[in-house]
Amino acid sequence: MSVSLLRAVALACLLAAAPARAQDPAPTTDADLKWSIDFVSQGLTSSHPFWGLAQTFAPTAGYDTSYTWFEAYLRPALAGERRLDANATLYGGVSLIGSATLGDDLFQQGDTGRLSLDDAFLGAKRLVGDGAQLDVSLGAQRYVLGHGLLLAAGAGNGFERGAATLAPRRAWEMTAVARAGVGPTTIEAFYLDPNELKSADTGTKLAGGRIEWSQDPSLTLGAAWISAIGSLAPYPKAPIQIIEGGRDGLRTTDLYWRWAPTSGALAGLSFTGEAAFQRNDRISMRARGYGAELAYVLPRLPFSPRISWSPRYFSGDEPGTADTLERFDPLFYDGAPNTWSSGGNGSFAFYNSNLRVDRFRIDLTLSPADFVNLNYWNVRAAQVNSPIQYGQAARIVSSTGGYILVTGVPERALSQEFYVEYTRVLSRHWFLTAGVTVALPDDGVEALVPTGAKTWFGGLFNLSYRH
Repeated sequence: MSVSLLRAVALACLLAAAPARAQDPAPTTDADLKWSIDFVSQGLTSSHPFWGLAQTFAPTAGYDTSYTWFEAYLRPALAGERRLDANATLYGGVSLIGSATLGDDLFQQGDTGRLSLDDAFLGAKRLVGDGAQLDVSLGAQRYVLGHGLLLAAGAGNGFERGAATLAPRRAWEMTAVARAGVGPTTIEAFYLDPNELKSADTGTKLAGGRIEWSQDPSLTLGAAWISAIGSLAPYPKAPIQIIEGGRDGLRTTDLYWRWAPTSGALAGLSFTGEAAFQRNDRISMRARGYGAELAYVLPRLPFSPRISWSPRYFSGDEPGTADTLERFDPLFYDGAPNTWSSGGNGSFAFYNSNLRVDRFRIDLTLSPADFVNLNYWNVRAAQVNSPIQYGQAARIVSSTGGYILVTGVPERALSQEFYVEYTRVLSRHWFLTAGVTVALPDDGVEALVPTGAKTWFGGLFNLSYRH
């Protein structure tokens, strides 16, 4: 079934529930239809983006030293379910997204946007046997594996779609998910086709399985297996080489966990993490990536601080192993500052590959309506003279055999970034957020800018409505 046809069917099925509900205003468990709407607007400014690398390596490109722009999106959504009998339920959802950017953003994209369908899916749940449940869904929907280290952002944002930093689109273009749950154990099989930008469509398609055991909210253990059953995505290799279609055939084993005691002497402590191991025998690839967060809440101190440390590692290609590729592929990870990004500004500059990152964070509750979080990232390269991002810091260096073109940095230290964010709950539906970030260039970046790398400043002002 085509994506457009499935979306039309999903919308028709959901709307079919509306007349029955309108004719009978009394509460009913047979059908339930819910509307929701999100509106988010955000103004941003950035000074000396990318620490002045553009002015050094592309002085004639006309890249400015400061940018100010505005982003917004509107997402109305409809979700519903209809109970067929005591054991079976049909459900589905449809959402629409309109997004836009006014003024040029850091990628020199502006005055653009798109209106399109986002979610459009149908599903069915049924109780079988003694407490077991089967759940099958199909269509364009959101899907997150574990804590989002690999699979979370199912759609591309920015560029021709606008709203690069808000990243409102999350639904995969096509999914098929079959899930069985028995007690604390869930077993799942999935197929995912991402809703990529037309300007950067890699043709990636993924399939895999997952098993998760959750005793209660305090303990969760999971494992997943993912295969790239088709992809044109290229891989960079040290010192400077592009492997066409490198992602095709990639196999990934993913492990994730969460431990957060809710009572006893360790209440308030949490340990969350995810680790992935990758291989692709077709191109002799072996890579790994992991991240964790150790956190503790101190409710008796003023503002009830939550203090956390999050170390991450994403392997880079070793220049000395010509026959093996060690560069980690983060696939479709969640790149928000509060999850797996390498900074507020760093999320623009660093892809989760060939990196070592430490994030320290303090969350404060100033009042029931006022919240502040303080963040610090220390970002380093896992391998020197190895690709960090496509084309980033490309240069000519001298070697014993002559001159070669390499990508990456000569020193591991890349940046140190501080980000402060304040959120005010204006009402039940309205929220105000302001943030300021300062990214300091470290030895690796400074070595690339002979005229002196600049400190990268950024700021945002966000007004949101959710209902």
